[in-house]
Amino acid sequence: SYRRAVDINPRDYRAWYGLGQAHEIMRMHNYALYYFRKAAKLRPYDPRMWCALGETFERMGRYEDAIKCYRQAEGNDDPEGTAILKLASAYQKAQEMDMAAEYYRKVLKQRAQEGSQEERQDNADALLFLAKYTKDRESLRECEVYCNRLLDIGGSVKDEAKAILQEVRLMKGKSPDAGDSKKS
Repeated sequence: SYRRAVDINPRDYRAWYGLGQAHEIMRMHNYALYYFRKAAKLRPYDPRMWCALGETFERMGRYEDAIKCYRQAEGNDDPEGTAILKLASAYQKAQEMDMAAEYYRKVLKQRAQEGSQEERQDNADALLFLAKYTKDRESLRECEVYCNRLLDIGGSVKDEAKAILQEVRLMKGKSPDAGDSKKS
């Protein structure tokens, strides 16, 4: 039916977007890219179109292309904050850890501004990444802050946070001023 909708009105971005989604479900990524590009061309300021393109690129392992799409979505005032979370994840997959950390921090800042009292799963992902990232950079006090927030969430991340905190304590024991070292 999306195909017929495109035939009837080739300027209907929803039909192109729907065709992209249908092909994405069937794992026909190249076709999905084609249709999502058509939708993005018709709605260049709609962050959803750019996120759909980015997700398809990510599934294809084309992280740099995904990052470009997510940056476009972020620049188009993404009201749900989807783009910054996807940017953080794409940077992480592309092994650009400094950029991933920057965007995970933005995710946490945005969620705090939303005033949500409960920790969300994307917060847990961001906190866990940042805990490991800051530990690796020996920014131990910052790492402890992230781990303590993870302890409040519970579940499997609680165990990971405990293990990281144990490593931090060992690191602090080896170096008296390790908690004051490098700021990330």
